[in-house]
Amino acid sequence: MAACYAAMPSYTYAMKAEKLLRSRKFSCEVRRSEKSSEAGCGYSLFISGDCSGALEVLRKYSIPYTMLPGGGV
Repeated sequence: MAACYAAMPSYTYAMKAEKLLRSRKFSCEVRRSEKSSEAGCGYSLFISGDCSGALEVLRKYSIPYTMLPGGGV
């Protein structure tokens, strides 16, 4: 099973993304990550399964994210 991490710009966007993806049957969860870079707020969205499809949904609904290094896809 593929998995990827997407850094979110805010906790609010992370929660919106999780709710949106779960409503479309994607397996995902918000996880706290180290704020070691300027990409993100310290929260990431962990997506397991169809990363490409999930990221396409985020783009379609204009939810900003940044792929983390080693995050798949």
